[in-house]
Amino acid sequence: MKRYKLFLGCAAALALASCVSEDISKLTDKDAGQLEVSVETLQPMQTRGATYTVTNFPVTIYEANGTTKVASYDAVTAMPETVLLPVGDYVLEAHTPGVMEKIMTAPYYKGTEVSTIVKDVTTQSTITCKQANTSITVHYDQDFIDLFTSWTITFDDGNNNALNFTNEDGTTPSALYWDLGEGVERLMVTFRGVNRDGTVTSSMVLTKSQATETYDGQSTNFEGGDGVVVNFTPTEATTGYVTVGITASIFGLDAEEVPVIMEVVDNGQFTPDSGDDPVNPDPQPDNSIALTLPAPITFTMGKGGSLDKALGNTIIEAENGIRSLMVTAQSTNPDMVASLEAVGAGYGLDFVNAGVEVVDNNDLVSFFSGLGQQLSVPAEGDTSYQFPIGNFFVLLDVMSGTHTFNLTVTDMNGKTKSGSVVITVNE
Repeated sequence: MKRYKLFLGCAAALALASCVSEDISKLTDKDAGQLEVSVETLQPMQTRGATYTVTNFPVTIYEANGTTKVASYDAVTAMPETVLLPVGDYVLEAHTPGVMEKIMTAPYYKGTEVSTIVKDVTTQSTITCKQANTSITVHYDQDFIDLFTSWTITFDDGNNNALNFTNEDGTTPSALYWDLGEGVERLMVTFRGVNRDGTVTSSMVLTKSQATETYDGQSTNFEGGDGVVVNFTPTEATTGYVTVGITASIFGLDAEEVPVIMEVVDNGQFTPDSGDDPVNPDPQPDNSIALTLPAPITFTMGKGGSLDKALGNTIIEAENGIRSLMVTAQSTNPDMVASLEAVGAGYGLDFVNAGVEVVDNNDLVSFFSGLGQQLSVPAEGDTSYQFPIGNFFVLLDVMSGTHTFNLTVTDMNGKTKSGSVVITVNE
């Protein structure tokens, strides 16, 4: 904790005070007491050891209602050693200079303290300023940097707010500090990268409830002081495909690094590298399955019905024939998840957990018919198929948030390729 106690000459300090109530300036010792204020910061684990100067923190004194201002000072150093106040209750506030913005490059601290003034007594009060925003950091290993020529990483809070990191931010980007507000239990992390062989996609959902320690308290929501660190590592599978491993950790006040979740997605892109492999000493890229995915799609609620459904077409080519096409759906909007579960149950379709088999599935045809959408499904052995993600536009039209559709194709020889389509709906 960083603490700065106030012991300054009264006359000099009063000259620096930015605003003092006229009633206080004329107050006598009758029915009054003195207030001595100190300010400190409560630092989260990921910034432990860093120095945050509180001497420039503005300080405001309010009446007990927390809205009527009694006195304010431009900085801690502008306060007198003690402040004479009428007996009663007061709310003290201090914070980092300026206004906290939605996304910042530095942490923002803010704190309040309730203090009671007693006649002829000097009351000592400490305002503890806690970090009010959440730090988001991304790390890339050297293999990632060598492989990808461009990338976009999006964090979505499910409330139509997003934070992005791209290759334009460099390979060692500084942390960003995000004011998540209240009620954010899930963060959707979406990765889309380009190498010389194509596009690689991956996604994951971070939940605060999976961390065992928090910055302050036991809330299941992401809150100020939490630190999220996400690592990206490409891996070559024995089939020659490139997968992107995403690992994440949450830091708290007294917590060491806490692993939260790990998801590895085989996106069906092959690596240009070759080398020794214990399973396949001379792996060769397998092009027997081609999976062409649309770019991330964004639209505003109420506009989905007017979109060209072809924007969501996913094209599958399998020279050995398609044996299976599995589709699952993730969403930052719990109403979307509930809708898929409820509607899907009526047709025997599980988009959320096990996934839905598209091949020869007439129940899926009926499902989309109920949405007013046409669908033809492939037969086992078909060598080409086009799955229309755009058929979901009409359902997503009233569901804001980030929605991710994961597809996995398996051919008649057991080869697989996977990929994801991300649709963001803004309010």
